[in-house]
Amino acid sequence: MKTRLILKPGQRGTKSLTKKYGDALLCVRFRYDAAFKQPLKTIELVVERSEWTPP
Repeated sequence: MKTRLILKPGQRGTKSLTKKYGDALLCVRFRYDAAFKQPLKTIELVVERSEWTPP
């Protein structure tokens, strides 16, 4: 499977997902599966945020 395009929230092609997920949306990936001959749209979301200080 190859990733052909990675977009950040607010870029063209991500506006509906940005409206739906808001600040939780990190990126949208467009992947292509040659075996099944299908394009796939995947998203990366933030599930939890917390404070962290490095050791």
